[in-house]
Amino acid sequence: MLQPAFPVLQILAQLPPGGLLLTPNNRLRNRCQQVYASEQPAGASWAPPAVESMQGWLDKLWFSLQQQGWQPAMQQVLNREQRQLLWQRAFDEALERELLNSLQLCRDADGALAQLLQWQLVRDLDQLDSAIDPLLEQFALSLSADEFPLFRMIRAFSHQLRLHNAITPDQRDQLILQAFNEGALPKLPQIDTAGFAQISPLHKSIIENAAENGAEKVINHSARKRQATITRAACTNLEEELYQAARWAEQKLEQSAATNSRASVGIVVNNLGQCRAQVESIFARVLEPQFLDPAQPRYTLPFNFSAGTPLAQTPIGAAALQLLELLADEWDYSQLRNILFSPFWGNEDELWLRSALFRRLRKLELRKVTGDTLRYWAERITEELKLDTAQLPRQLEQIGDRQRRWQRAPAEIWAARFSEIFTLLGWPGERNPDSQEYQQLMHWEIALESFATLSAFAGSLTTTQALQQLRQIASRTPFQAETRDGPLQILGVLEAGGLAFDHLRLVGFGQQQWPTAPAPNPLIPIQWQKYWKMPRASAERELELARELTDDLLNASGDIVVSYACEEDGVHQGLSNLFGEREEAETFDSDGLTEYNQRLTKATTLEKVSDTRLPPLMPAECERVRGGASVLKAQALCPLNAQLRYRLGASDFMSPSIGLSPAERGNLVHQVLAEFWQACSDSTQLKALSESERNQQIECAIDNALRNMRKKHGHLPTGFWAMEQQRLLRLMEQWLELEAERPAFRVEKIEWDQQVSIGGLQFNLRLDRLDQLDGGEQLVIDYKTGTPSINEWLQERIREPQLPLYALFQPQAQAIAFGQVRTSDCKWSGCGELQQPINGIKPVGDIQKDAPFTTWQDLSDYWRQGLERLAGEYRNGVATLQFDRPQDNTNQSELWPLNRWPEREQAAQ
Repeated sequence: MLQPAFPVLQILAQLPPGGLLLTPNNRLRNRCQQVYASEQPAGASWAPPAVESMQGWLDKLWFSLQQQGWQPAMQQVLNREQRQLLWQRAFDEALERELLNSLQLCRDADGALAQLLQWQLVRDLDQLDSAIDPLLEQFALSLSADEFPLFRMIRAFSHQLRLHNAITPDQRDQLILQAFNEGALPKLPQIDTAGFAQISPLHKSIIENAAENGAEKVINHSARKRQATITRAACTNLEEELYQAARWAEQKLEQSAATNSRASVGIVVNNLGQCRAQVESIFARVLEPQFLDPAQPRYTLPFNFSAGTPLAQTPIGAAALQLLELLADEWDYSQLRNILFSPFWGNEDELWLRSALFRRLRKLELRKVTGDTLRYWAERITEELKLDTAQLPRQLEQIGDRQRRWQRAPAEIWAARFSEIFTLLGWPGERNPDSQEYQQLMHWEIALESFATLSAFAGSLTTTQALQQLRQIASRTPFQAETRDGPLQILGVLEAGGLAFDHLRLVGFGQQQWPTAPAPNPLIPIQWQKYWKMPRASAERELELARELTDDLLNASGDIVVSYACEEDGVHQGLSNLFGEREEAETFDSDGLTEYNQRLTKATTLEKVSDTRLPPLMPAECERVRGGASVLKAQALCPLNAQLRYRLGASDFMSPSIGLSPAERGNLVHQVLAEFWQACSDSTQLKALSESERNQQIECAIDNALRNMRKKHGHLPTGFWAMEQQRLLRLMEQWLELEAERPAFRVEKIEWDQQVSIGGLQFNLRLDRLDQLDGGEQLVIDYKTGTPSINEWLQERIREPQLPLYALFQPQAQAIAFGQVRTSDCKWSGCGELQQPINGIKPVGDIQKDAPFTTWQDLSDYWRQGLERLAGEYRNGVATLQFDRPQDNTNQSELWPLNRWPEREQAAQ
């Protein structure tokens, strides 16, 4: 059993009737009670020992004063969130808001007032000036109290306290001191203290005035002096420190189990609150590797933490806050993914339906998903899948209805509304929660109750304000799972005070980390903080405190290892000088999981079999290949990626951008051109149009093309669409000038859907445009807003197969061309055999030197062979991971998690 570092049984035995033993925290108080209980005879009845933590004792004294009706105690003691709201009002009343972080300033002001009260520099807020002016004069501060923002805020804050008949916890402590002085509280014959590293003047006065004979009856007990074996462990960084500590603890626990000694092991981590997640991960990996197995049911880890996790970061708390975001009625994709995939949302059978909904919404590539869009697609997908009993559309519709109806309200009304939303969504799901989830649910209910208490202070809140306040409360509410007491304790520096261990390891005690750096309150004059040695006031004060804490830690065990990182923030460091010169400690190179992985590595070498094929396509899969000509292009660039993308559906969506995406801009150009040529069908009509008539027809085509796009992006302002219309107008004018220079033509087909078959595969294609020329031949056109190259048609593996594929199935086609529609760079780029040449469309014989083709028929045969080879590869499942050009790989980096390219490169090296 973990023991206090002082003789608790002896202290309790010497306490007179009515005496009290005070400890700085509940952890040490519980240890004292456990030690006392272990010494009591089995089956006997006995009263609990007179041991209290400082905060618990003050809470009991205040409750006693309220129970007996002591008039000054008939006030509400504010919690942190309530004080924050009143400080915000005081800030608005006393200071200008410009260029200030009001939230942080209010926190600093709350801490500053607490220090002034705890150090008894201010005893009555109504007499603030009479208390402050002598202090300013004492330290020769020329400014008056009105020149300090803090004191203006305190006056306004005090006014708010009077309006609500409320006080701060530090004012409560002052009233408890007053109650002892006035006799409203009975005095104790003796008070013993143990484990205190620091205590404020106010608390010290309360203890002394609570004893019958004052300070004479207050006895402080220090830890037993021990002759300890102290060694040091130099590590590369904090991660190595933690691994060394976990392996060291594993060894000590194994030795304890072998000798059946039940030794206590302590790990004291400097700044534990900042690295708790990393500590838990590493200790679980070393001590409980099976905990990492996804198939392993979750259980409580066999070591105790003194630092808790914010409720908002627990599974229950995070999921609750995410589900309440449904009331926001607008989300980005990351928010919506967390909401829809929540395992605590009602029926798990509908999780796949919410997954299908999210996938459909991602295809829309919206910058923000609105509530109307979410509800529309939820209902539509449910109808498509014929899920008449699905609850998702009804739930979203009811939430949307509440979101429209619910207006501003007090916090207690919002708390009831939030509970209503949880009930509607089937929170927290159908499965039974495990022990930790159940405890988190209890903490969540407490957080909601705390939120409801803000009604008198926050006034009427909007939905956003209510969610923000609840999120702040959940972020400040610590959650620590109730666990059985184990032999391994992981604590922060202050929590370890007053405890004794059989083995102790100190982590993170380098020269730059210990003593801690000073961080004085920015609102209190620094001279005051240094003179009265307030918390974090100066390097001298932190050094003094660090010496006291170091002495306590070095007396906490007979076997101590102190570790430190040799480098901190890029600067070399050694062990803190407070620990002196120490011998090197034993190092631990491996643990159970590491050794297991090493055995696997050293096991029989496995034979590597190159697997470059997927199963061939089934006949039904060949009848309509998803992806069109893009399948053949992907097969040319990388066969494996083509199989992953088009057979296995490994696709990524474009990231939403402000305005229109490049793909949407390209589609707009296609639509405008299609609208224009539907109204103007040949070159004769084009040349017959006057400038005003042509511009009118272009504007009409642009308006028609923008109509659907405006609906999709209703959030974009009118000015954006005006600029987009101007851009398209200039682009069309430049393109049509190029069209007017061509020989006579007639637009035969526009956006023409066609089904073709090649290499045993059937594709659905959409041809941008097919022109009939005067010579009887046809020209196949594909619009591009980029800068295409015809050389991609002439490679051994045809990298741009779309136009060659179109040409093969147009018997009269004698040329193919990219129509490059770019501002200030409009041109044709193609090849063929035309009776009347077009600038940019080269004759077949001129496109490549020493090419194996000289006529259009030769080129068509070359394309047919190349495309049939690509189609045959895809049909037969050829899936080699190879690239002709490095950029083909980097341009498809979203598939690396599947094709394992980085791992393959690493293995090759």
